[in-house]
Amino acid sequence: MTSRPLAKAFVAIAAAVALGATMTACASATASGAACDQSQKRNMGVVAGSTANAPVTNLPASAVDQLKAVGASNGSVTVVVPSGTPQVMGTTVIGSTAQDAVVCQNDQRTKLTQITSYINGLASASPEVDFLASIDQAARNLGSHPMGVLVIGSGLQTTDPLNFSTSGVLYADPAQVVSDLTSRGLLPTDLKGVTVYWSGMGDVAGAQTPLTIPARSNLTAIWTAIVKAAGGTLSLLPEPASGAARSGLPAVSAVPVEAVQTKTDWTKPIVIRNSDLLFTKDTATFSDQAKAQSVLGELVPSIEQNGQPITVTGTASKDQATDNTADTALSLKRADAVKAALVKLGVSPGLLTTAGVGYDWCGWKSETDAAGKYSDALAEQNRSVILTSAGVSLCS
Repeated sequence: MTSRPLAKAFVAIAAAVALGATMTACASATASGAACDQSQKRNMGVVAGSTANAPVTNLPASAVDQLKAVGASNGSVTVVVPSGTPQVMGTTVIGSTAQDAVVCQNDQRTKLTQITSYINGLASASPEVDFLASIDQAARNLGSHPMGVLVIGSGLQTTDPLNFSTSGVLYADPAQVVSDLTSRGLLPTDLKGVTVYWSGMGDVAGAQTPLTIPARSNLTAIWTAIVKAAGGTLSLLPEPASGAARSGLPAVSAVPVEAVQTKTDWTKPIVIRNSDLLFTKDTATFSDQAKAQSVLGELVPSIEQNGQPITVTGTASKDQATDNTADTALSLKRADAVKAALVKLGVSPGLLTTAGVGYDWCGWKSETDAAGKYSDALAEQNRSVILTSAGVSLCS
C-alpha cells in the first residue's frame, strides 16, 4: 500500500519541477536550439528507501549516473520502497518536453537533482524488507526499451518467499532457490532483457551482523541466479554503502551469519571486492594494510579446513585499454600480494597458487553507462581478487 505522505511528496516534486521548467522556458524564450528528443525515451524502475539494519539510503555516483542517462533520454522513473509490504510511490518523468535545447538541458539537470534528493529521503513504512516483490513492481512500467532497474539496499530480504532471516537461507544453493521460486511462479515477470543495477549488496548496519566474505559471495550468487532466471542480468555497482542505520524505522529481522570456520562453500568462487582490499590505484599495494589483513583473516580458518589447493586470481578493469598485457601483469601482482598476506596470517604457502587474468575473463562487466560513456565507477566492479578451490571456475 502506498504511504500517503510519501506519495504526496512525490507529486509535490513533480509539480515543482514542472513549475521550474515553465519559468525557465519563459526566461529562455529567445534561446535557440533543437527541441528535446522524445523518440528514444528509456524508463527505469528504482527500488530504494532507508530500512532498519541497513545504511541510510544515499545514492552513489554510479547510481546517479544511471538516473542521469534516463533524464537525457527524456524517460521516466517508477519508485518503489522495499518495505515488507512494498510501497509503490508512483512514476514521474525526469526528462523534458521543452521545445528548446537550453531549456531541455536545464529541465533535465533540475529533475535529476529533485529525484536524487527525493529518493535519498525515502524510508520504509512497514516492518521487514521485500526486495523480490519490489523489483517486480518497479519493472512493470519499463516499456520496450528499458534503461533497467536500480536497486539500493543490502539484498537481505526478510519476508517469504526469500526470507534470509530463516536459518540457513543465506547459504542455500542458488540453483535450488531459483528452482523453488520458479515452481511457485514467484520470479519477477518483467525482467526479460533488463539489467538490474544493484548498489550496496551485502552492506549492513544497525543490529545486523556484518556479512563475511563467503556469506556476501553466496548472497550475490543467489540474486544473480534469480535475476538470470527471470531473463535479466545483474550488475553490481561498485561503491559500498556505509554509515549508520536511520533511527525510528519499522523493525527488520536480523539475518543469522555463520562463523567463517564452520561455513565456507568452496564449490563456488569467493570474490573479494577491491573496495574491501583497498589497493592503491594502479598498484598492488594495500592502502590500508590493517583492513586488508582483517578481511583476509576471515578466510584463513576455512582455507586450512578445506585442505585443498586454492588459486588466488586477480582481475582488472579495462579502462578503455586496447591491450590486456599491463592489466594482466597488475592483476597477477595483486593476487601475489593477497597470497603474501594470507601466508603472513598463517596459511601454508603450499596451499596457494596465483594467477592474473586482467580484463579478459568470463565475469568481466561492461564499463560504459546506459548512455554509452565510460564510467570509472562501473569499471570498479571488475577490480577484484577471486579465490577458487581445485576444479572450480571463476564463474561457477
